[in-house]
Amino acid sequence: MSNLENFISEIRKSDLSRSNRFEVEFFSPIDSTEIGKHVSLMCEDAAIPGLLVPYSPIKIGNWTEPRVHGIEYFGDNATFTFYCDTKWKVRDYFEDWMTSAANPITKEVGFYQNYVGQVTVHALNRQDQRENSWTLIDAVPRNISLTPVSQSNESIARVSISMAYKLWVRASGPLSSFAT
Repeated sequence: MSNLENFISEIRKSDLSRSNRFEVEFFSPIDSTEIGKHVSLMCEDAAIPGLLVPYSPIKIGNWTEPRVHGIEYFGDNATFTFYCDTKWKVRDYFEDWMTSAANPITKEVGFYQNYVGQVTVHALNRQDQRENSWTLIDAVPRNISLTPVSQSNESIARVSISMAYKLWVRASGPLSSFAT
């Protein structure tokens, strides 16, 4: 069998993941089931977190070899984009979450355990079944991007939110055993 036939056979057995087949769940300290579901539903764009293995070149005799000296979570934040409904509930949700972390008037910061939450990104198959999941642990909204509005633009308003997080875990496999 040729490589192409092997490839086609493999895809017919297991299919390929589709980037538009995902679901995101947000669990914040200010969460109510109703608004949390609404925010999840309005998520247009999400990113599955990455990993980075830093290394240093080490000279061993005449050879220079890369040697790993740790593992890091790729980037310090994840960005999500949401459709805005007419009442701006999604933006309100993240503004309220951010102000639970720090008072915007006094600048007083709250207790860590009172403002961190979790965000889970689920990869779905074509039947909307969850195939894999990644959870951002101790997540907090870090940035609400500017939300442009314009008289000359009739498109749907969108808001982008950057979430900082301590670490992430995968629902199954070796990374799931490191959950806190």
